[in-house]
Amino acid sequence: MSKRFEMAPWTVTHSVPVIKDRWIDLRADDCVTSGGVTIAPFYVLRYPDWAHVVCQDAEERLCVVSQYRHAVARTVMELPGGVIEPGEDPMAAAQRELREETGVIGHDWRACGSYATNPATHANSVHIFACRVVSIDARELDDQEDIRVDFVTMPELRAAMDRGEFSHLLHVGAVCRVLNLI
Repeated sequence: MSKRFEMAPWTVTHSVPVIKDRWIDLRADDCVTSGGVTIAPFYVLRYPDWAHVVCQDAEERLCVVSQYRHAVARTVMELPGGVIEPGEDPMAAAQRELREETGVIGHDWRACGSYATNPATHANSVHIFACRVVSIDARELDDQEDIRVDFVTMPELRAAMDRGEFSHLLHVGAVCRVLNLI
């Protein structure tokens, strides 16, 4: 980051874990800003990093998955992807998640950047990858996963965005980044 945008970090004077399990780590920090203002508590969410995949077939269609998302109480169309396991390489996680969720084996893999998921409150990153379909094998879903797979054209994806079906902003941003739409 250029010097003109840098700001002094806050000082954490006290930190208390609120909840921690395999999915979430929430802590409450007491902070003092560089201007001397106390902010307490300031909640920080730590999740594992995630890997998302923009995968295209030979017809330039995008591989998407649809699944019920309880927080928004509806089915959402998304990119394949998921949690990077401890010690796992982000690209290996992307390849694993794509294969498990869709059965797709990809080739021509490329890393397309790592981004903060929500730097205001979240401490994790999402790693974006692109690939092409080489073959499709059997899926390996976890017991709690109910995932539908499809390949959609860009006009179909834009229509799904307009209808609010493809609405996860991290996934919208990944598609835009990989396909050079931004």
